[in-house]
Amino acid sequence: MARQDRLELLEQGVGSADDVRENLTEMWLLNQRLGGVDALTRHLCPLLAKTNEPQQIVDLGTGSGELALYLARWAQEKQLDVTMWMLDVSARNLSIAQKNAEDVSNVRLLQAGISALPFANECVDYYISSLVLHHFTPEQMVDLLGETFRRAKRGIVMSDLVRGYVPLAAFRLIQPIFVRNYLTRHDGALSIRRAYLPHELLAMAHQAGIETARVYSHFPWRMTLVAEKASEDAHV
Repeated sequence: MARQDRLELLEQGVGSADDVRENLTEMWLLNQRLGGVDALTRHLCPLLAKTNEPQQIVDLGTGSGELALYLARWAQEKQLDVTMWMLDVSARNLSIAQKNAEDVSNVRLLQAGISALPFANECVDYYISSLVLHHFTPEQMVDLLGETFRRAKRGIVMSDLVRGYVPLAAFRLIQPIFVRNYLTRHDGALSIRRAYLPHELLAMAHQAGIETARVYSHFPWRMTLVAEKASEDAHV
């Protein structure tokens, strides 16, 4: 499948506040049930558990914030000193994230674009993302990966869909059961067409100069980029 690069409806500002809330809720449920959450947390959580020192994590393109909240609650249960930053350029996404975060103390919300990160170098331990990478062109991806890795104190962990006809057909098959919202139906299918393949993601990470990058494939049709800084490099 050739990669397509068209704006999704949510990016264009389509939909009422209720439409957006329903869309983000459905996307979170799909992310839970179809392996998206596990694809990221199986790599990130062991890294966070390596230290009891305070850690700052930025969730890029947080959407409804549910992934950041999941990690914040997990950190509290493990008695880890982790602060989750929920970053999104969309005010309406952040209004939903703020409502979801009312009962969680170790989270912060920030409206900002991913291309202009408002954090000093090494202020953030890990930059993470889920279902965000496909929104960027290859050229933007190289810049994003290189910039976040350079700024991070410890590394980056980013998970996304894998492009293909089979995942697209599977998405259409599950729609009657799991997908009711028109934004989810349209943007979900387009997201699969916009997504990259594991070898493409790895090549872009290497092009960005990230020699430690590894891309792991996860069932069904997910992949996760993990790049850690060597301990001696984390303080350069």
